[in-house]
Amino acid sequence: MPSHPPSTTESPSSADPSPPAETPTELYFGYSADVPDLTTVDVKTVAPATLAGEPAVLTVIGESHYVGLPALDFHELCSCKPLPHERTHRTPLSAGAEREFSFESDRLDARTVVEGRPLDAFPGPDDATVAYRFDPEAWTTIRIADGGYETYHTYPEYDLALHTETTMTPNTHR
Repeated sequence: MPSHPPSTTESPSSADPSPPAETPTELYFGYSADVPDLTTVDVKTVAPATLAGEPAVLTVIGESHYVGLPALDFHELCSCKPLPHERTHRTPLSAGAEREFSFESDRLDARTVVEGRPLDAFPGPDDATVAYRFDPEAWTTIRIADGGYETYHTYPEYDLALHTETTMTPNTHR
């Protein structure tokens, strides 16, 4: 059973000076064995967690999320803006969209399945390990699950709950 701290749920303060963002049409997933530069992103909330038996960090950023598992050289940066990573995958923001991609390193194999669901499929933030509410129906959540984690990114303008499920297998044979 994975261990994680109680859910961290935050919402923007009324004094949030960020300008409204352009409406995105795709979500980009970048994978790397190296820690990405997070100094250029708007960090909304961070929660420590345990993934694959190792310390991890779950971060909601202004453009989406970051999951870091440094001990196993795994870093996933997800953004509504294009990413510079060599291992970047794009997913359209539409219900019915389905994608699958993987990350392999000497220490870890990870597989992510992305599915565009109707907005009402979003289960809400209560069971999330970390959650951030951007607008009344716009959320990013990350939940630790057996063997990995899942995320939801909701886009009310598209009536969309983009769900991802990432399974992780540490490599002991390499």
